[in-house]
Amino acid sequence: MKRILILTGKIIAGLLVGILVFLVFAIGPVNRTPVQATDAYQQTLQTLERMAISTDSFGDSIRVGFAKQNITPPFPVTTAGYVKRKGALRTSVHDSLFVRTLVVQAGRTRAAIVSLDMLLVPPAVYERLTQQLPGIGFSIEQVFLGATHTHNSLGQWDDHLVGEVYAGDFNPAVVDLVTDAIVQSIQRAAAQPMEAAVRYQAIPFREGVSNRLLSQGPVDSLIHAVEFVWANHQKAILTSYTAHATCLSARELALSRDYPGVLVDALEANGYAFASFLAGAVGSHAPPSGPDGWERATDLGTALADTVLASPAFTAIKGEDMAVGRFALALGEQQIKITPTWRVRSWLSKPLLGESQPAISYVKIGNLVMLNMPCDFSGMLTAPLYARARSRSSYVFVTSFNGAYIGYVTPDGLYDYQTYETQVMNWYGRGNGAYLQTCATQLIEKLSD
Repeated sequence: MKRILILTGKIIAGLLVGILVFLVFAIGPVNRTPVQATDAYQQTLQTLERMAISTDSFGDSIRVGFAKQNITPPFPVTTAGYVKRKGALRTSVHDSLFVRTLVVQAGRTRAAIVSLDMLLVPPAVYERLTQQLPGIGFSIEQVFLGATHTHNSLGQWDDHLVGEVYAGDFNPAVVDLVTDAIVQSIQRAAAQPMEAAVRYQAIPFREGVSNRLLSQGPVDSLIHAVEFVWANHQKAILTSYTAHATCLSARELALSRDYPGVLVDALEANGYAFASFLAGAVGSHAPPSGPDGWERATDLGTALADTVLASPAFTAIKGEDMAVGRFALALGEQQIKITPTWRVRSWLSKPLLGESQPAISYVKIGNLVMLNMPCDFSGMLTAPLYARARSRSSYVFVTSFNGAYIGYVTPDGLYDYQTYETQVMNWYGRGNGAYLQTCATQLIEKLSD
């Protein structure tokens, strides 16, 4: 008996020592080095300064085609978006999910503007697209990928631990389904483009969004709308807004597009042959307060559609050049915070999160600039970008979820703020708000020249 007790004590002591050693190597202090002092920051800005952007002229009109493809899975899936669902399977289909694609062409320059009715664009889908797009004459640099950010779409698209927590156990069939649908929609949209005029407007709609970090904090309340009008008077519209698509609660397991689905359906029922939606700078931004449920989604989507349909005439885009591409971002080491002062070391966080290829995607059509971020980009960061674009006689709007994902990017002054966005989901340290703002500002300047 004594020998058993001694052996048990040694085993316990060994386990405790092992755990202690693991913690010493796995946990470290949060690195608070200013991002401006890092090699990644200097490297990226130097690359951006030397960057040359190729454009093509389109004269008075460009060529535009559109298509949509159903991605409602014919097999059981979990819903992505809430940890508390714990991989629960969807119960039903409330409204079908789609890939919606606009292909815009000027000369030899083509851009596919793709919206997924999903939480985000899964990095695994992005990787698969890089392999499949050349087969239809496109490259990943020509595709402006985005998502509606509905929290009631299909999951099971990430094979890393953190991704499986949010989206359920990985199923490669989901990646195949989504990738194939994107490729087919691009191919169909590019098959029969027609000459179209391009118009734009930004419409304030303060009633549709709230700041979920600071109750009295600023919000980006603009509905961005790009309209394409063909000679036969047929119209298509691309919209974007900043409220999270979280009108439905974590208890709701039916597949749905949430309020963006209501919005595009209403636009297509009122004169538009095609409508699409991209989640804007949704970081820090929520729908207006109210009880979760279908009525909340319907009310917000309908109100946004009514605002677009009742707004004054769109403004014709000026300029005659077009560009599309992706600007790669160099980032520092990953920093998953456990507490405000302690983090998981990067050697361990990489297998937990995975690694992607972060970049800012862009499309320029005349004096309209679209920028797409690899993150939940905060709507509290967009005002200086709008101001810089206005100073260059240009328009700009920012969307999120372009195929890489680096967590939430919020104002740097809130890095230590005790909320989910700034603690659990800020994965790359303090300073990245200013970093991405600086890169976006310089891209606006280059694309406005």
